[in-house]
Amino acid sequence: MKKNLLPLFLFCSLSAMAQQEGAFVIRGTMQIDSLRYTPQTVKKVYLTHEVNGQEVVVDSAVVSDKGFTFTGKAPGVLAPYHISGFDNGSIQLFLEPGDITVLPFNARFPVGARVKGTPTNDLLLAYQEQEDANAQVAKERMEKMMAALPAEVRNNDKAFYPYQRATYYVNSLSHRTSAMQFVDQHLDSPLSLYIIKYDLFRFFTPKVLEEQYLKAVPSAVRKHPMYRELVNLVRAANLQVGKPAPDIEGLTPDGKNLSLSDLRGKYVLIDFWASWCAPCRREFPVIKQVLEEMQGKVPFAVLSYSIDSKKQEWTDCIQRNGLVHADWLHISTLKGWGSPAAKLYNVEAVPRTVLISPEGQIVAFDLRGEQLISTMRKIENGEMKSQKAAPSSTASASTAGQQGKPSADRQAEQADPALYRQYVAIDRACEEQIEAALSQLRNTKGSAYLNTLDGKTDVESLRCAAEIRRTAMRLKLLLENNASPLMPLLMERDLLPLFNKEYGRQLAASVAPQIQSHPYARSLDNSVKSLNLMQGNDVPDITLPLSDKTQTQLYNCLGKYVLLTFWASSCPDCRREMPKLKQLYTDSRQSKEKFVMVSFSLDKDEKAWRKALKEMGINRADWLQACDFQGAASPAARLFGVHEVPMNILIDPEGKAISFTLRGDELLSRVRQILSGDLYYQKEAPRK
Repeated sequence: MKKNLLPLFLFCSLSAMAQQEGAFVIRGTMQIDSLRYTPQTVKKVYLTHEVNGQEVVVDSAVVSDKGFTFTGKAPGVLAPYHISGFDNGSIQLFLEPGDITVLPFNARFPVGARVKGTPTNDLLLAYQEQEDANAQVAKERMEKMMAALPAEVRNNDKAFYPYQRATYYVNSLSHRTSAMQFVDQHLDSPLSLYIIKYDLFRFFTPKVLEEQYLKAVPSAVRKHPMYRELVNLVRAANLQVGKPAPDIEGLTPDGKNLSLSDLRGKYVLIDFWASWCAPCRREFPVIKQVLEEMQGKVPFAVLSYSIDSKKQEWTDCIQRNGLVHADWLHISTLKGWGSPAAKLYNVEAVPRTVLISPEGQIVAFDLRGEQLISTMRKIENGEMKSQKAAPSSTASASTAGQQGKPSADRQAEQADPALYRQYVAIDRACEEQIEAALSQLRNTKGSAYLNTLDGKTDVESLRCAAEIRRTAMRLKLLLENNASPLMPLLMERDLLPLFNKEYGRQLAASVAPQIQSHPYARSLDNSVKSLNLMQGNDVPDITLPLSDKTQTQLYNCLGKYVLLTFWASSCPDCRREMPKLKQLYTDSRQSKEKFVMVSFSLDKDEKAWRKALKEMGINRADWLQACDFQGAASPAARLFGVHEVPMNILIDPEGKAISFTLRGDELLSRVRQILSGDLYYQKEAPRK
């Protein structure tokens, strides 16, 4: 009887401890306690936490009868921790006050362990269970697709692949859709920040992340360190003049924490440097001069961020070179090239400088020597003024891509009336939910609250959350109906502008094979290829309205090397380039079975175009001359990103871009190399 009372006593004692303010108890049980790769059992486990990129052991516990226990006081800020001591991964949990239970698990696969007992861990468990359910749905979707196909398709790898590929990407995108919905439903928890970072961050463009996801986070959750990290990551992904600068921080030589945001209200020159860098040291006199000239005239400070890894070398260099001034501030994390700030600002060489406005926006990059002096003098004289960030309206999935397209709704309704009615109903439902949420906020906090700073933040959060919800519901509906022509039409019109380029590819890949030849599907595919246009990638297909008044597609030329030239009859550079193209045409006649030339004019005047063809003598057999008379607004020019002419695009027989910049003799030389069998470029392996 006494033996039975002892475990009960210990359990009650630990539970009482967990009820103390800030205290936690973690209990775990292993169903199988053996390691995976060595014939041993787990003897000891460790509670760890990441500090400055390194896992630090916080506590340890001896395993007894396949169980372990940790006790202690939870940190003031919710953060992820790990339980390690296995040889095949670790257990993830969030450390917060209360009783935390690691459900019975297999020590050979600790990553699969589940945790419950406290609010955030219960929420994490719900998310993991949702992912498990999604995996089951994905499996069933693939099985259903296979069962619906005739045996001759199912058993033919080439015929089966398009169906498998489309279903795979529907499953992949559905996983992201579920994550979006979970975030929308739990924005009041810091867990949503971690899901945004690890499951959604690469899914969307920086603009959508900033204007929807970050603004949807309630003010209370914005105080969490992960929110600041997300803000910095978004800003780093959109690093350019006029955009907000990522905040950085480090320790001063005397060990005090200092961040860029502490200097708000001043012009700040971030100077990335190192004690071993001679060019950095040559800039010291210039920085001293600017500090002295601006003192009392312009609020200006220098935040010198050292990428040294040894403190003595850093501080000795500061003293030896007299880098001392009230507005010359020094910080470092002593992590060398691995410094967080260096990564945020894409520092690949030093010195590297970034000038920040008093409002926290990037003014200029890499100002050195006289450029720095001149820029600061212009600011002093009023020739350059800091600009406040322009207010940006929240990117709305309901309006994306629709400006200037009055017939867009008519097109969509004609493509699939029943499905489009469901799609439009999503908009109505989201607007009704916004109104209901605003009404509830008004009733609970009063109408006057909505005009306060916090009130405006809450209203913005409600509207941005609705946009997340709208996008998730739209994507889910279209993925479930990927055999409808409406799917690619609306994907291109409403959703493609929101996603980054890689996931844009997945949108096109998720279209059902049955409709991939439909004009709407081809248009989506072309837009995705245009977004990803670079050497080695597939080029978009374009319509070629030819000089003989017939029409063909660029892809009809594939199987050969293609030289696609954009030009205009009024362009002097184009006329100077044309003799080289004529020479290339003549030289390549013996290789016409593997090389074709296509010239696409951006003329608007048909008579001027035809006159130029005749004058220059380029309307020749097997030299395709095309023009749609839309000038720079031509869809072909848009798809190929043509900003100036002439522009030559060299394309391989598989439709992949070889070059965009060749002209004149260099163009002739490269084409001759290719036609002689000397493939100077590395051929890309086929994508799976």
